[in-house]
Amino acid sequence: ADAVRFFILSDSPPEKDIQWSSQGIKASYKFIQKLWELHKKIITKLNKESKHDTDDNINEPLLEFTNSLIEKISKNIENFNYNVIIANFHEAYNYLNGEIHKDINNEVFKESYIKILLMMSPFIPHLISECLEDLNCKEKSWPSYEEKYLEKNEVDIVIQINGKKRSMIKIKKNTEKEKILVEVKKDEKVIKNLDNRDIFKYIYIENRLINLIIK
Repeated sequence: ADAVRFFILSDSPPEKDIQWSSQGIKASYKFIQKLWELHKKIITKLNKESKHDTDDNINEPLLEFTNSLIEKISKNIENFNYNVIIANFHEAYNYLNGEIHKDINNEVFKESYIKILLMMSPFIPHLISECLEDLNCKEKSWPSYEEKYLEKNEVDIVIQINGKKRSMIKIKKNTEKEKILVEVKKDEKVIKNLDNRDIFKYIYIENRLINLIIK
């Protein structure tokens, strides 16, 4: 039943006719099984002792992701963008699958995971009911997001050489341009494209782009 619901919602926006597909059903069923396997891994993680108690630097990326996801899915529900919400769930799966290998505070992880499950509940209720029961969670209300976590502390800086994109780096927001240049020079793709040539000058657009002018 969950697989059918998931497929119908993922196929197209509500104003369009659904295109039934046995392959689509299989893909939806497979994804739900992957969610269940991930859930079992998360339960195992939560049963282990974490080294981190309230280390904000460790927990902040997870909190930023979770609050951003709540904002996106809440808005997509208001706009009836159900197929986009399914894409959001795939995004959540990929993110959580990467986080379970990190030593994040278990209470923070559990709280964030429950919020994600609550957002999935209207779409795949049977599976999520089992997951929430495993977590002894009685909460049923839709989660709210905290504005302070929506402001990202890191940005992607595009690296150009003579106006052509060559690479991209992630760096702390509002980092001084001199420090960014130091990091840019360490990038393997930049080193390859510079080919031992000198940087004549560079143009920096704050939090967006750096263009290296070489001779």
